[in-house]
Amino acid sequence: METLPSKANRLCPRQVWELALAAGVAAGLVSWLAGELAHDVFKPRLYETEVMGMKTMQPTALSQNAADSKNARLAMSILGCITGLALGVAGGLADRSPSRAVTVGLAGAAAAGPIAALASWALLPFFFRSFVPDPEDVLPPILIHGGIWAAIGAIGGAAFAIGAGRVRRAALAVVGACVGACLASVVFHVFSLAIFPDSRSTEPLASSSFVRLLAALVVTVLIAIGAVLGVQGPASFLAPAPAPAPMADPDIDTPASNP
Repeated sequence: METLPSKANRLCPRQVWELALAAGVAAGLVSWLAGELAHDVFKPRLYETEVMGMKTMQPTALSQNAADSKNARLAMSILGCITGLALGVAGGLADRSPSRAVTVGLAGAAAAGPIAALASWALLPFFFRSFVPDPEDVLPPILIHGGIWAAIGAIGGAAFAIGAGRVRRAALAVVGACVGACLASVVFHVFSLAIFPDSRSTEPLASSSFVRLLAALVVTVLIAIGAVLGVQGPASFLAPAPAPAPMADPDIDTPASNP
């Protein structure tokens, strides 16, 4: 059975920050790559349409919306699964417990994927019910994406706290990660609308691959930041790194070696 590390053997607060941020960036990159590989895997159903005397097969608005919703649910599930995995592993490594990192990471992935899918199933239909009639109206997409990403953040924050052996701080980690996810929705939509107005970022999935990458990174990094703040507190970011242990000089006799 693995011996749990003492508090003295845990990573220092600065190292935990570095580890969590690295996990957030890695989760964003991997989830974006996996999402791109699965992008548009669901195709809309085509119907025979006659235009100017010519018959063609075209999707209807309903079939296109159904396909877009399924693709978005898949992308959100991938994002949730990888975020839960990355933060669970990061929490275990922060406490120098590889076995717990693997266990909690896998549990986080198993929980976050279905939770993200369930939140997407509940919230994404609002995109197609005239709740977002104006592409310049950024508030409804912020609320919809924020709700889905907050569900992912709740599992990611809990996974990080449990992996780090800080179960009593799990509630604070969940709150911090959810706040980070909601803030990510605000930052992403405001920034993308200002810099990439043609990317259709107010839809379930943006039309630009780069903007989808931006969304994934903003979400996972801010969720990781919120989780660490919940576990360690804001002051931990300013904690100094531990000083290296002094090396003994072999040319100097120790008192024990003197006759």
